[in-house]
Amino acid sequence: MLTLAQAKDIVSREGWLSHLPTSFRETVLDMSSLRTLKAGTALYSVGDPPAGMYGLVAGSLALAIAPGERGPYVAHFIRPGTWFGEVAALIEQPRRVGLAATRDSAVFHLSQSAIRETLAAEPGAWRYFFLATVAHYDVAIGAADDLMIRDHFRRGVAVLLRLGGCRLRTPPGKAPIEVDVTQEDFGAIANVARTTAGRVLRALEAAGHIEASYRRIRILAPDALRGMLDA
Repeated sequence: MLTLAQAKDIVSREGWLSHLPTSFRETVLDMSSLRTLKAGTALYSVGDPPAGMYGLVAGSLALAIAPGERGPYVAHFIRPGTWFGEVAALIEQPRRVGLAATRDSAVFHLSQSAIRETLAAEPGAWRYFFLATVAHYDVAIGAADDLMIRDHFRRGVAVLLRLGGCRLRTPPGKAPIEVDVTQEDFGAIANVARTTAGRVLRALEAAGHIEASYRRIRILAPDALRGMLDA
């Protein structure tokens, strides 16, 4: 189990809070509560009422979307250091995505009332909250761009790197990187048939770049995978 101090250190070094002033970061963490989630537990679902925002400390969360007549289905995975849920919390509208733990996880929860209190004390702080949304926006743009790659093999590599949080760079000390994704979900996210997804993963495993097992892929060589996209 992580201590509270260790949990605060993780989200202070990675993700949204690491880019913000120390005073604001300390305010958010002092007002947040640390929660644990068992694997398979839903944090919230599409359409749920807003109830604050969360920051992933440890573990992994599958992000599900249901933008139209289809879904919900898994589209992305949240990595430690990422904060989310701020849009619904700030505009006080139902959740647009769902999140569920793919393994035992820990999150910070900043309640709806704590967000209101923070903004009442410092109205200009809405800009800090908005930066969390900007980070999600950047991921969404990158995902859309990758899905326009015509070659299914290169598209699969790009998607896998995104799911591992290493699409643009390899985080220091993060290899191997584990992604709790099934072959079926990987195929759906990369917009290829399950059989095609299997061929892509087997080729990458044969090259020594990944290890694929039941419901999990370990990225062993993210730099080499990105090199495939530059070729």
